[in-house]
Amino acid sequence: MTKLKPLIGITAGYDCGKNMLYLKEGYFEAINNAGGVPLVIPPVQENDILDRLVENCDGILFSGGTDIDALYYKEDNYPFNGEISPYRDFSEVYMARMAVLLGKPVLGICRGIQLINAAMGGTLYQDIYCQIKDKPLLKHSQEAPKWYATHEVFIEKGSIVCKCMEGTTARVNSFHHQAVKDVAPGLEATSAASDGIIESIEGSGKGFIVGVQWHPELMWQKEGMFLNLFRELVRACGRVQVK
Repeated sequence: MTKLKPLIGITAGYDCGKNMLYLKEGYFEAINNAGGVPLVIPPVQENDILDRLVENCDGILFSGGTDIDALYYKEDNYPFNGEISPYRDFSEVYMARMAVLLGKPVLGICRGIQLINAAMGGTLYQDIYCQIKDKPLLKHSQEAPKWYATHEVFIEKGSIVCKCMEGTTARVNSFHHQAVKDVAPGLEATSAASDGIIESIEGSGKGFIVGVQWHPELMWQKEGMFLNLFRELVRACGRVQVK
C-alpha cells in the first residue's frame, strides 16, 4: 500500500471588478507543509462542476475574504454589511453543503467559519459593533502585523481546536467585523473571546467540520502550533490506494 497525499481544495477569493482570482500563499503553503496537496478552486457556478470538485477532493478549506450575502441566513443586507461576492457565495455555500453531505472534512478560516455556519442553517452578526450594544467588545480588526496575536480565546476542553492549540487558551490574530451569531444545527461553539464573540465551531458528530475566526495561515510560519489546524485537516482526509 502506498499512501497518497490528500487532495485539499482551497477556495479562492474573486475580484469582480478585475475578473481576477486571488489567494494568499499562507493557505496553500500551510496545506503543503501539513502533508497535503493544495488545489485552488475558483467560484464556478455550474452545479455539476462543483459536484465533481467536491467529490474528487479529499477535503475542502474555505478561505477568508469578503462578507457573506445575508440572503444565505434569511436576512436583509443592512448598511453595515460590507462587500459581498455573489459568485463566491453561491459556489462556496453549495460546496459546503455538499461536502458535509458526503462526509468530506472541511476547515473554514475567518469568512470560512461564517460560510460554514450560514450554509448549515446558522446566522451571523453582519457587524458586531453595530449589533452588539449591551457590552464592550474587543478590537477584532487589529492594527498590528498580520502574524501578531492581539487577543486571547478560551477553548473547550476535548475539542479539536483544543488539541490543535495545545490547551484551553491561545492568543490569536483578528481581522473581522462579522461573526457567528446563532450556531447552526449539527455544529457547536468550541471557543470564544473574553467578550463572548464565538471564535471556533466544530461539528457535533463524528465528521471533521472545523471553523476558526482567526487567521492561522498568517501565523504558522512564526509559531508552528498554528500549523496543527492544517495537519488535523490533512489527517482527517488521509486516504490509501492499493497498487
